[in-house]
Amino acid sequence: MFKTSFKKFLYAFITFIFFFSMITNVLATDDISINTENVNEVASTITGTTTLEVVENNICDIDIGGIGQFEKKITDFNASEKSVTLTLTVTNTKEIEENYKDVEIFFVIDNSSSMTSDYIDGVTRKQAVINSANSLIEKLFVSNPNVKIGIVGFSSLDTSAGETEGTIDDATLRLPLNNSKDEVKNAITNLSELEVGPRTNIEAGLTIAQNNFSEDENVDRYIVLLTDGVPNNDTNGTFGTYSGTVATRTKAKLEEIENAGIKIIASMINLNSETIEPTTQKTYRTLAEEIFGTEENPTTSEYFYVPDSDLEDTIVNDIFDSLVTIKDNTLRNITITDYFPQEIIDNFNFEYVASPNIGTVSQTVDTTNNSITWNIELLSEGEVATLSYKLTLKEDYDKDIIDEILPTNTNVDIVAENNGTEIDVNSNVSPTIRVNYEEIVVIDNTIANTIIPQTGDNSAFTFIAVISIIAVVMISRMIYLRKYSNK
Repeated sequence: MFKTSFKKFLYAFITFIFFFSMITNVLATDDISINTENVNEVASTITGTTTLEVVENNICDIDIGGIGQFEKKITDFNASEKSVTLTLTVTNTKEIEENYKDVEIFFVIDNSSSMTSDYIDGVTRKQAVINSANSLIEKLFVSNPNVKIGIVGFSSLDTSAGETEGTIDDATLRLPLNNSKDEVKNAITNLSELEVGPRTNIEAGLTIAQNNFSEDENVDRYIVLLTDGVPNNDTNGTFGTYSGTVATRTKAKLEEIENAGIKIIASMINLNSETIEPTTQKTYRTLAEEIFGTEENPTTSEYFYVPDSDLEDTIVNDIFDSLVTIKDNTLRNITITDYFPQEIIDNFNFEYVASPNIGTVSQTVDTTNNSITWNIELLSEGEVATLSYKLTLKEDYDKDIIDEILPTNTNVDIVAENNGTEIDVNSNVSPTIRVNYEEIVVIDNTIANTIIPQTGDNSAFTFIAVISIIAVVMISRMIYLRKYSNK
């Protein structure tokens, strides 16, 4: 009987404890309200990363009148600082081109006594002229394979031998037009073997040269006159006078030859501007200028008054420049204007990487038209000019440009000149870039992102503990009494 009652009691007590515990937990949970949404916000952080990329490194390539080439392209990309470097290059693609048109040249060289009696650095003036003329001929054959050269020497005849002075015979054709450099140089060198006359018959020398040009209309013709004296003979029997008929006929011959399309380059060597010619009471320089004009206003195509000290340089270099036509392949007054889109101006910092190696550039971007301007005064054959600048994304850039393809220029305009002709070209081809932005969720592992279950308030817990202790004591007592009552 006791055993059955005890079991019933124990079962009832355990059931009571179980249900009481459930009720107190439910009550405790209902009393605490937790916003799980707020917990999640605390547990994670949303941030973002901005990157810059080159979409296409399109090359803005512009032909400048077939003479130059412009190029703009991205030459450096720095991902960490979100920048691109663009380089502008202007190249003169031409070389110095000399005109290879067929050319005929007669050297008409003074062989009178004054050329042999005066000295330059230990040699006669005549020998100095021959040496310089040979150097000039070397350059001419190198520069133009189509050149032909003839040689004429002039002075006056030796009247003591019964010859008549003051005729066409005062000049001699030493070599007809020839394209052999060696034969031409030998003919000039052998001028020293000519009989030297006392007077100067320039008209005879010019006439001999004029009569020995070819009749080819497609040939450029030149006479190079090298003399140290004023003419005092002509071909009409007049000799020994520095004015009057001699001067008139000589000047008329110069004009006749020029009008026939033959260019005359006259070099008057060491004509004294102080020494007076007795019969005219004029200086030799004045007498020469009455016939040939001045360097600024010559009767012939060109007139050089040449001091002895400048003889070689004038013949070898200055006369060479007059004889050889060089095509002008230079680019002048180049203006390059690089225009930027507004998005680039607003969202990128601009700075030059280095100053241009040729020319000058505007210090800052012109905000009236969003451009920079690069000016180059002269770009010679083969020269290359460069300019570089950097675009760096601003920290406070406009988020509206994210994922947009941005051209680095809207247009590039180039204006230049070549040989007096204006060249105006442009292009809207542009390298392109893009700003990217990626959101990143960062989880804080130190904060729970789920709700921690609640156990109720402390009073309920205390009550259960007390009841449990009493129950244990009572059960223990009942077991003890039951044990001893059975004895």
